[in-house]
Amino acid sequence: MISKIKDTILKENLIKENDNILIALSGGPDSVFLFHILRILKNTLSFNLYASHINHMYRGIDADSDESFVKVLCQQYGVKLFIKRKNATEYARELKLTEEEAGRKLRYDFFNENLNEIGQGKIAVAHNLNDQSETVLQRIIRGTGIDGLAAMSYQVGNIIRPILNIEKKDIISYLNSNEYEYCKDYTNELPIYGRNKIRLNLIPYVEENFNPNIQNTLFRMSRIMEKDSQIIDKYINILFDRSVQKNIEGTLTLDANYLRSLDANEIGRVIRRAIKEVKGNTVNIENKHIEYAISLLNNKGTGKSIDLTDDITISISYNNMIVTKSIEKIKDFEYNINIGNKIFIKEIGKTIILNIENAHNYIKKEHEFFVDYDKINGTIKVRNRKNSDFMIPFGMSGKKKIKDIFIDNKIPLDDRSKLLILEDDKKIIWLENYRISNECRVTANTQKILTINVLEDGNGRLY
Repeated sequence: MISKIKDTILKENLIKENDNILIALSGGPDSVFLFHILRILKNTLSFNLYASHINHMYRGIDADSDESFVKVLCQQYGVKLFIKRKNATEYARELKLTEEEAGRKLRYDFFNENLNEIGQGKIAVAHNLNDQSETVLQRIIRGTGIDGLAAMSYQVGNIIRPILNIEKKDIISYLNSNEYEYCKDYTNELPIYGRNKIRLNLIPYVEENFNPNIQNTLFRMSRIMEKDSQIIDKYINILFDRSVQKNIEGTLTLDANYLRSLDANEIGRVIRRAIKEVKGNTVNIENKHIEYAISLLNNKGTGKSIDLTDDITISISYNNMIVTKSIEKIKDFEYNINIGNKIFIKEIGKTIILNIENAHNYIKKEHEFFVDYDKINGTIKVRNRKNSDFMIPFGMSGKKKIKDIFIDNKIPLDDRSKLLILEDDKKIIWLENYRISNECRVTANTQKILTINVLEDGNGRLY
């Protein structure tokens, strides 16, 4: 089992030497299995292992029990653990998302905060072969194309799935044979949700009546579809590049006449690619939305527009098709900081406080950032972004645009003006949650440390 997963990691190039690997550790059998496999492999493959757990507070005492279990597990094996508690139901209501969407946003926002703290790396999630087959069936039922049938990949961005080709029964067998404990979520066994019905009812029925190896069959099909999808994407990217007239943050202008010269399927894929460019993803973008956009393009009338989901607008202006995502306008702000005093930033409802500590006695607190105080020049200010911003990120020797850091980390456009930037008279010191300056990094010679803490909504709760 271990050698099979090691082979997958090497073949798919999931983990490199000295990588920081952050495992999403829920406490369930899949993530606990992945935890044990990675802790066994970390010395052989020479990587650093961390764990992250978020308590969504969905299941009351059961969720608290999962959190306690994860704490003990990580303490037992000496793995650093990050924990956050956040009511996902309330969060979903605040952001007008489904609980599933809110939970996912909470998790991955927290995981990326953790990666920033440990110096970047990859997020290891425990999706397995059964999850893949369920995803494929779910998408077939809803209606999908080649991209949807490809389902989940071994790696997307900084997310890796080392056990994607491992069956659930083999996971449980491994845990039981090694007497590894794990938590059970009883809601996974209730046939009241669509995905649970696929797992508990549909797949067993197909296995019994049509194909006893349906899960492996679906997995193999998804891998074939992924390779086909990658070939198509390469071709569509060429068409996309040819069609782009102007690409300004939040707005993409395409050559409408060039688009009209393409096949309808090519047009649809280029438009989907354009939406991904301005939105960051194509979540909630359905085939009907693409058809609306193609219809608008073919009508050739200028000044017409359509509003799609998630604040995406597509309009025709003369010979251009313009794809826009409306962004919540945050007023520009800038505050001088007096060390030791709380600064409330009314524009975004955050409070920041800086303090100086002796480097030799310093013990880092949870969610706290820190830099070398003696490397700061002049007045310290906190503000939001400007178009011309750049910094030298930790671990780098050259400059990098803040905009490129946003893009690399897939930070939604709506969130970018809400992130704090700390600067002195000469440079950007810190980009909230994502980077500290290499020019202010702490070294063995550091005498004074500047600590940075941000409070949510100005009410004293660290986030």
